[in-house]
Amino acid sequence: MEPELEKQQVRQGVEDRKPQIDAAIVRIMKVRRALDHDNIVAEVTKQLQSRFLPDPVVIKQRIEALIKREFLELDKDDQKLYRYMP
Repeated sequence: MEPELEKQQVRQGVEDRKPQIDAAIVRIMKVRRALDHDNIVAEVTKQLQSRFLPDPVVIKQRIEALIKREFLELDKDDQKLYRYMP
C-alpha cells in the first residue's frame, strides 16, 4: 500500500510545479519576446534550479499548454522559435 501512496505524492508534487514552470516561461518570454526551444529550456532550468530541477519534457508540455492558452505562439517561418503574445 505504501508504494501507491508514494506515487500519489510524487504525482501531486509534479502537478504543484506546473504553475511555477508556467510563470517562469512567461517571465522569460515577456523580457525576451522570442526564443528558441533550447534557450527557453535552459533559462527555465536556470531560474528554477534553486527550488527544483525541472524535467525538459515537462517544460515542453508547459510550453505547449501556454501556446494553447495563447500566451505563446510558434514563429511562422522558424518552427523552433517561440514568440510571446502580449
